[in-house]
Amino acid sequence: MDTTIGIWSIFAVLLAIAHGQSTLTSTTETHTETETTEYGPISMVVDQLAGLAVDVSDQTSAQLQGNIERALVEVTGHIEILTSNAMAEMETAIIEANQFVLDNPSCNPAWNLQEFTANVTHQLNDCTFNLGKLVEAYRSDGQKVMASVQSFIQQMAQLPVMCQRQQMGVALGPLNLEFDNSGNCFISGITAINKGLAQAMHNASLFLAHTRTLSQEQVAQSQQCTEAVVSQVIQYLSTLRENCS
Repeated sequence: MDTTIGIWSIFAVLLAIAHGQSTLTSTTETHTETETTEYGPISMVVDQLAGLAVDVSDQTSAQLQGNIERALVEVTGHIEILTSNAMAEMETAIIEANQFVLDNPSCNPAWNLQEFTANVTHQLNDCTFNLGKLVEAYRSDGQKVMASVQSFIQQMAQLPVMCQRQQMGVALGPLNLEFDNSGNCFISGITAINKGLAQAMHNASLFLAHTRTLSQEQVAQSQQCTEAVVSQVIQYLSTLRENCS
C-alpha cells in the first residue's frame, strides 16, 4: 500500500531529526537539570514530533476509513442494482399476465398479484442473501481493522507523556518496550509504534483486496441466480397465458 510506504518515509525523517536533536546539554539552575536541544527543551521537541506523527497517521487513517466506507457502499449498491434490474426485466411480463388473468377470471382463479410479486421478491432476496452476509461481515471486520490502526495512533499521542513518566511498560505494553530516558524512549517507542502501524495498514490493504475479490465473486453468483429467477418467472407467465388460450 502506498500509504504504508509514505508512513515509513515520513517517520524515517522524524527519527533522523529526533536523533540529531537528542544530543543533550545539562544546565543547573537552583539544582534543576533540564534536557535541552538547539531547538529547545527535548520534551517540547518530542511533543512536536509526536504531534506531527499523529497528524500524518490521522490523515492516513481517514483515507483508510474512506476506502472501507466506499467499498461497503459499493457492495450494498450491488444488492439494490441486482434486485431492481431483475424486477424491471419482469415488470412488463407480470403486468401483462395480470391483465390477462383479470380479463379471463376463469383461467386461474387462484391468481393473486400481490402474493405472486412477494414470492418473486423473496426469491430475489435469496439470490442476494450471501451478498448481504458479506456486507455484515465486511462492516464488522472493517471496524476491527480501523480499531487496530487507531490503537497505534493513540499510542503515538500518549508516547511523550508516558516517556516522561518512564512508564513505557504501560504505554507500549503489547510491544514489550521499556527505556531509561525520554530521548531514547521516544525514538525507540515511535519506531516500534510505526512498525506496528505499518503492519496494521498492510493488513488493512490485504483486507480491502480480499473483500473486493469476494464481492466480485459473490456478485457474479448472485447475478446468475437473479437471471435464472427472471427466466423462470417469464417462462411461467408465458405458459400460464398459453394454457388459457
